[in-house]
Amino acid sequence: MLYKFLLLGILSTVIDYAVYASLLSVGVYYMIAIVLGYSLGFTINFFLGRKLVFIHGRKVKHLQHELLGTIAIAILGVGLNILIVYLLSFAFFDIDVLYARVCAIVIVFFWNYMMRKWFVYRSINTIKGFH
Repeated sequence: MLYKFLLLGILSTVIDYAVYASLLSVGVYYMIAIVLGYSLGFTINFFLGRKLVFIHGRKVKHLQHELLGTIAIAILGVGLNILIVYLLSFAFFDIDVLYARVCAIVIVFFWNYMMRKWFVYRSINTIKGFH
């Protein structure tokens, strides 16, 4: 399952990063660019991931429960992205925001996978009525 998540992650990350870099190039503030790029990447990742990676997620009777759990993880993922870019580019180092975002993406990839696997698909399927 991890390799499928990785391939899907590559696709959604390319889209996310392309939006991020494009927005930066026209002067959009890095935090806004992160939120917009991440949101598009998240949307693609969620729906394709549900069909191709976390296939037992299809057993969840109410898509909104699954979506809400995944959105909560994504919100924290956006916050981690912003924090990592801030720390690497402004607080401790002077790394270009494009390179700092690559570091953030790698770290947050593992956050997303583990939280989505453990929190959303394990716990949501154990709640009575979601089998």
